[in-house]
Amino acid sequence: MKRQLSKNGIWLGKMELPDLVQLVNKKSTSASLQSAGILGGPYLTKLKGRGMEFAEARPYQPGDDVRHIDWRVTARTGRTHTKLFREERERPVMLVLDQSLPMFFGSRHRLKSVQAAHIAALLGWRALLRGDRVGGVLFSEKMHREFRPRADRRHYLRLLSNIMTEHNLVVGRMNDSLWSFNTKCLFAEALRRVRHVVQPGSLVYIFSDFSGFDAECRKHLFQISKQNQVQAYLITDPLEKEPPTSGRFAMSNGKKTAWVNAGNAKTRQIYNNTFDQLLEEICSEFRHCRVDLTILSTEENILAV
Repeated sequence: MKRQLSKNGIWLGKMELPDLVQLVNKKSTSASLQSAGILGGPYLTKLKGRGMEFAEARPYQPGDDVRHIDWRVTARTGRTHTKLFREERERPVMLVLDQSLPMFFGSRHRLKSVQAAHIAALLGWRALLRGDRVGGVLFSEKMHREFRPRADRRHYLRLLSNIMTEHNLVVGRMNDSLWSFNTKCLFAEALRRVRHVVQPGSLVYIFSDFSGFDAECRKHLFQISKQNQVQAYLITDPLEKEPPTSGRFAMSNGKKTAWVNAGNAKTRQIYNNTFDQLLEEICSEFRHCRVDLTILSTEENILAV
């Protein structure tokens, strides 16, 4: 992607996400972002336990947990051996990024997909620089990508490169009118896969507008939160909350089109109430799933210093 397309709120430039490491490196910027409530402390709730990794096997001693007997070494040596473990020094962090079509909407400053990519990249850089392992799950109607958590900058740069590439492919298709909302967002399937790849004790970030959230998603999210800390970022746009003050506008769900008279006070009230109701339903669902929720609008400039 050409450099001049960078940071225009629609396309993601080649270095737009990698360059955010400079923002995280600035102590003053980090303090500013924390005070704004966008990037809180490193861990928002009490840890549910980090993973344990195998250290070595040694001869069994009285008092050792029989559940940790290393049967392979025992069979090979003829002597009972037990496994020793040590606590992992870094915490696995998983970035779950929704790149489905409803995310490619924005009325001011930037698309929801761009805002989600920015906050995901920032939180990923922050985790990597404090020594945690970072991985990710990207999903849309047409793709699913998984990156196992690693404390490796090059590995993380590959993840960011995939975010940029997949994002710009969708923008390109929309630019060429080669898109449709008649496809199903596989949000539930993505969360099911997260359950299989995430390690217990991980910090899981989810970035989406949650337009594809349903009962199946709720089931998987609840299971993920049992053994992990989950922080969700609900990306919204001002136009979703409040219509323009005047004029008639066509609205479509991909199948049906309706005209909205924004100058009608009753219509505007119904519009506002519908958004508030949907927001409250999502908040209620997440409270039930024990998930922390942050609401982030596309007009908020999280990159400002």
